[in-house]
Amino acid sequence: MRHLIILLSILTLTSCGANKHLASSTTTVTEINNVDYFQPLSYIQFIEKGNKAMLSDSLSEVVSKNLSLLLDKNKTTLRLDKEIPFVNDTIKVKVEDELAYLVRVITQRKKLSGIPLPHTIDSILKNNNQRFALATIATGFGRRKGNYGGQVAKGAAVGILTLGMFVPTPIKSNLTLYAFIFDAEKDEITYYKKSMPVEKEPTDEQVMNKQLIKLFNGYLYDKK
Repeated sequence: MRHLIILLSILTLTSCGANKHLASSTTTVTEINNVDYFQPLSYIQFIEKGNKAMLSDSLSEVVSKNLSLLLDKNKTTLRLDKEIPFVNDTIKVKVEDELAYLVRVITQRKKLSGIPLPHTIDSILKNNNQRFALATIATGFGRRKGNYGGQVAKGAAVGILTLGMFVPTPIKSNLTLYAFIFDAEKDEITYYKKSMPVEKEPTDEQVMNKQLIKLFNGYLYDKK
């Protein structure tokens, strides 16, 4: 649990800011084909009372499955081949840690050059004789029915008491997606982008599909 809390904290702290994609200067987009993809990772929180969010295993599982289905649905568009499952929990934890590390480093450096592939991810690709691989992460949160309205009312009350100088506005729910394309041959990250948080239910498949397509707009294909 401590591992997941730390990982979620890293992703949450890096979820704001610009969402321009970063791409390798040594690999052309025409080279990217037959991309295997890691089983999607998801960290979805749930707000039961107030604004306190707790990681929800059930919501996270639903979002992971939805994202996996959407990747399969968009295989041709995204040039995908087969899914890479996590053979055991130890491997999954290592990949989670390595992805969180990459998000943090990329956010700090704002470039991909000079960042080699982490050991576990690199080993998985080479063991599968796979050059390119995609990794995706979903983060976000939902609320208990009725919770949002109550928090809006509290925010309005605080606004009245502070003469409008401070009016906290709660977010109903949201979803953010992260995507990496790795190149084992060149030992580099070929592509990275995260979506801007969308204030919609994280389990909404249509919302997720739109975000997924936007992640690669202007790179794998012309903007849609």
